[in-house]
Amino acid sequence: MGAVVNCWDYQKCGKQDECPAYPNFGKTCFSVSGTYCRGAIQGAYKEKIQFCRKECDFYKEVVLGA
Repeated sequence: MGAVVNCWDYQKCGKQDECPAYPNFGKTCFSVSGTYCRGAIQGAYKEKIQFCRKECDFYKEVVLGA
């Protein structure tokens, strides 16, 4: 799947209406505090970026083009 979609579409989380990245930051959700991931609300960028870099396929596709 290409990274042209928003994170909530890529992850199919169903939480977009509750997500602080919605509707304008769907392609940079990893930079927004309080987003949903792994079924829980995540912290600020500096608290979650290491996980995003290692574990998030969406992040890897958007940032790294992987």
